[in-house]
Amino acid sequence: MRLKFHGLETALPEDGGPLIYAFWHSQLAMMPWVQLRPPSVIPISQSKDGEWAAKLFSKLGADTVRGSTSRGGGMALRGLVRAANDGKDLAITPDGPRGPAETVQVGAIWLARLSGRPLLPVAFACRPSFRSGSWDRLIVPVPFSRGVFEYGELLSVPREADETSIEQARIELGNRIAALTDQARQRLVT
Repeated sequence: MRLKFHGLETALPEDGGPLIYAFWHSQLAMMPWVQLRPPSVIPISQSKDGEWAAKLFSKLGADTVRGSTSRGGGMALRGLVRAANDGKDLAITPDGPRGPAETVQVGAIWLARLSGRPLLPVAFACRPSFRSGSWDRLIVPVPFSRGVFEYGELLSVPREADETSIEQARIELGNRIAALTDQARQRLVT
């Protein structure tokens, strides 16, 4: 697969500290290649599918924390904050593990608030590809396809953020990932 990367010049925090990659669950298959400074730490559900994903991501150089919003979420959140405090980047799917697809759940914003780390919206598109029949319609690239990664601007959530600020950040993160996804798709047309 031929890959191109756009927006790298604004992708890393000025202080060089850790960040949180945020991308749609449908783009999860390609996200091991998005890391700018491996290893990243990724939350993986405690399901059987999660066990398979944890092994795959481990082989690709990412560390995992087990747990999701449906089971073990508090434990996963603590593990992710600890990893960020240890200087590791994090990677999350803010619409996972069950959706609704392409709708940011508040957990992503809480992670940024508690860890003090900025969110980096990221998107991936490829052509040709097919989409699975799962809830997220996972993108599966076809061999020899072209792929594009788009990195957006960092989004910080202050530790003192109130409910209104958290909701605004949730909406903003979703808008940014959606816009980057459209941008990545457009690059494949030209």
